[in-house]
Amino acid sequence: MKILIYSFNDKIGDGLQKITFIQKLKEIFPNSHLTYTTTNTTTLKDILNPLVKECINEFIEYNEIDSSFLKLFKKNHNFNKKKFDLIIDLQKVVIRTLNLKKIPHKNFFSASANFLLSNYKNKKNYIFKGIYIERFYFNILSLITGDHFDEIPNIKVPNYDIPNIIDTDIRKNIAIAPGAGDAIRKWDFDKYFEIAKELKAQGYNIYFFLGPDEENYLNVCLKNNFSCPEWKNGKKISNSIIFTMNLAKKMNCLLCNDGGTAWMFEFAGVKTLKIFGVTDEVKFARPGFSETIQIKDYGIKNIIDFPTNTYKKILDKFLSTNHRVS
Repeated sequence: MKILIYSFNDKIGDGLQKITFIQKLKEIFPNSHLTYTTTNTTTLKDILNPLVKECINEFIEYNEIDSSFLKLFKKNHNFNKKKFDLIIDLQKVVIRTLNLKKIPHKNFFSASANFLLSNYKNKKNYIFKGIYIERFYFNILSLITGDHFDEIPNIKVPNYDIPNIIDTDIRKNIAIAPGAGDAIRKWDFDKYFEIAKELKAQGYNIYFFLGPDEENYLNVCLKNNFSCPEWKNGKKISNSIIFTMNLAKKMNCLLCNDGGTAWMFEFAGVKTLKIFGVTDEVKFARPGFSETIQIKDYGIKNIIDFPTNTYKKILDKFLSTNHRVS
């Protein structure tokens, strides 16, 4: 069985949200040949590939499927001589769906235009709007197979040897990830730093998880005796997501923005306190593994303006109820 999965673009968080869906799809159709295609790029092909390499057989990036009306009348040469038994559309922009549907196929799934273009209709009234994104993907599986998938499984994270990088008591380890893919999703680093100093004074072990875009914070963290476990001698130890997710398992919790590191922790089974501004906290926080702060609930428009004192009150409550046994 040949299956094509289409997504517009996948950054780290986008890709992580799809892994349980892809793993389950391969489990349902174990002998299938899965092709994963994107209009732009996908982290499933590189950074996240260790988690899906046994599932996805082929990647096609920059597939020229976009919102161009003119392309409806042009052949897409990225799919020459290809025909699929099933195409699964993971987005809902109608013009893109129409361009996708031109690819030869037997069966087609899409929730766009209220399933108008899909061979699979929502007869059981599954919810596809305003829900957590993994739930959206598993509702797709429910429609395609006719079976109801109530429970969303965890990602199986392979072990990665990280001897002696973190040897403190997990129950007292708090991670902070001040980065995010876009500046408008970032609470100010100086505010996180202030929180870190207060938590350290209370006896917690504070670890900063810094991505490449936060390298400029490395020296100030180290000079103040905060550990940055992904870094050594000014360089990243490893770019493997498996490495970071195994480090995450050494933490009690993570304080973060809505960014890729947050998803790594949540999928590693570690709870996050995640602050949201422009993005949707219902769709982009993993149920059971994330407590959220929506700044709009406090009358705040810009995330950088969210007050530290309010954050501290929320954090105190979060820490008092979030207990993890080492």
